[in-house]
Amino acid sequence: MLESDTTAVESSTVPDGDLLTTEQALTQTAITVAAACAFCGGVLATRGIDDASAWFAAYVLEESLSIDNLFVFSLIFDYFQTPAYAQPRVLKYGLIVAVVLRLSFILAGLAVVERFKGVLLVFSGILLYSAYGLLTEGEEEEEDLANNPIVKLTKQYLPSTDQYVGDSFFTQGADGAKLATPLLLALVCVEVSDVIFAVDSIPAVFGVTTDPFIAFTSNAFALLGLRALYTVISEAVDNFKYLQPAIAVVLGFIGVKLIGSFAGYEVPTESSLLLVLGVLGTGVGLSVLEASADAEEVAEKAKKGE
Repeated sequence: MLESDTTAVESSTVPDGDLLTTEQALTQTAITVAAACAFCGGVLATRGIDDASAWFAAYVLEESLSIDNLFVFSLIFDYFQTPAYAQPRVLKYGLIVAVVLRLSFILAGLAVVERFKGVLLVFSGILLYSAYGLLTEGEEEEEDLANNPIVKLTKQYLPSTDQYVGDSFFTQGADGAKLATPLLLALVCVEVSDVIFAVDSIPAVFGVTTDPFIAFTSNAFALLGLRALYTVISEAVDNFKYLQPAIAVVLGFIGVKLIGSFAGYEVPTESSLLLVLGVLGTGVGLSVLEASADAEEVAEKAKKGE
């Protein structure tokens, strides 16, 4: 594991203004969700109920997949012992690149789908495999990123130091050589994870719509609030026990839907939206209920022990 001496960083290098309290993060998340709903209302007013339903279904689906991505971000920051004050900079650049990647993947994917409809079966296979992986991975020990090939490759080709220097990506060594700080290594891992998750998210959105406007704008709004949402997720990562199984069910459904689309059978968008909302809502609801029950049990045991 890396060692970081955060106390040695001068206060002037610490961008406290970038740090969010949980209350601020919840407020910003609520604002971005409200903005997304307002945009969806605009789609409804200008393009009708079918496109609005498709947009909202794609937005909810991409938001749920993005939350799964945030769990990985949390693991990366834990491994690199990234100070809280430096994490917002990584998230900012990570989300900018994510938007560019999603647009590129969507445009490229649509071009392929228009020419070769059979690629829908490939997308379906990716989603069904991902769903199977989420359902069967079971309880695993936390991954040691020291053995992660991405981390090993990054360290091999980027001369680096184990010390953080404020929120800088580079610093100078004793011999004047330019060295990457652990913050740059964390950024590289975050960007690579963005690419990997796009492999799931883009086929998923194509299972809802192949309209480039709906696909990209729903993705953009889903990514818009992730920086604030990360603050919430990182503090409640253990309270969403049933979210991954719910995401797996949704991915499986979208995969089957793509197969149906290839065979000429279209599932109504409204039905897809209701199923996505119902499954994800059930997963989150069950997670919250179980976390609350566990908290009450612990409190009661502590009370009896007094």
